[in-house]
Amino acid sequence: MTAVRGARPIRNKELSDFHFHLDKNDIAIPSLEKYSTVWREWINFSNSKSLKGLESFTHADYTQGTSQTFDNFILRHSKDREIIVLEGDFQYHACLGKHVEFKYIAYPHHLEGTLKGPGLHALLISAPFSDFGCIHPDFEYIMKICDVHDIPVCLDLAYWGIAKNIHIDLNKFPAIKEVTCSLSKPFFTLENHRVGIRFTKDYVDDGISMLNEVKMANNYSMALGIEYMRNFSPDYNWEKYTKPYEKLCRDLDLVYSDSVIFALGDAERHEEFNRGVEGNYRVCVSEYLSDC
Repeated sequence: MTAVRGARPIRNKELSDFHFHLDKNDIAIPSLEKYSTVWREWINFSNSKSLKGLESFTHADYTQGTSQTFDNFILRHSKDREIIVLEGDFQYHACLGKHVEFKYIAYPHHLEGTLKGPGLHALLISAPFSDFGCIHPDFEYIMKICDVHDIPVCLDLAYWGIAKNIHIDLNKFPAIKEVTCSLSKPFFTLENHRVGIRFTKDYVDDGISMLNEVKMANNYSMALGIEYMRNFSPDYNWEKYTKPYEKLCRDLDLVYSDSVIFALGDAERHEEFNRGVEGNYRVCVSEYLSDC
């Protein structure tokens, strides 16, 4: 078994068996309304994390994982704004950033001093933060700066189903204009089905909404997602793996995070795991926890 630099779901026999025994012919194709309702209920069906204020995000669309949301957010805003991302966040953003005005923010607590002016930037940020496995320590400060400087924010909750100790009140952060989440990381077997959702405060006229409106969303993935959310809570991974995760971290001398597939290493042993943040070495430990 080896740790990896990326992010992989835990290969879980229980989930694999669940997927294998699903009667695919009996899975009902859901409406978008039903799909989004199940998502809203699932996100907050948790004893370890909470997302308040989602009811203000009245528009919902199926997305191919979270990446389709990122594509469209960047496409819409890059025509007149610089796309900004914190150092260490999801590296997919940098791939798109090669083709637009894009900048990494190395020192978030100095964010205000790096801005060109109000209304000239758009931010993507993950919670828990991709490189730390927990909420970014400057999250609230960053959201306040975004509000003051008219910076629309896309909140990435791709790790929601593997996280704990994340409590966000969207009502406090008006700069957050859209929220996206997926089931790829919490549920092994779904990573290739691209089960995602985007919630927005206002109607967004883009490719995502068009595909949903003409009923070209991936209905089978939507149906699979509902089956998993009905049977496994967003706390499932921590409830199943808390003890083996903690033992693993002790045995390998790693620092706990709030995301069950991540732990933090050190420069001496994990230099190649550094993803941009000085002194931070995120290690994906899902292979150590896998049982199939």
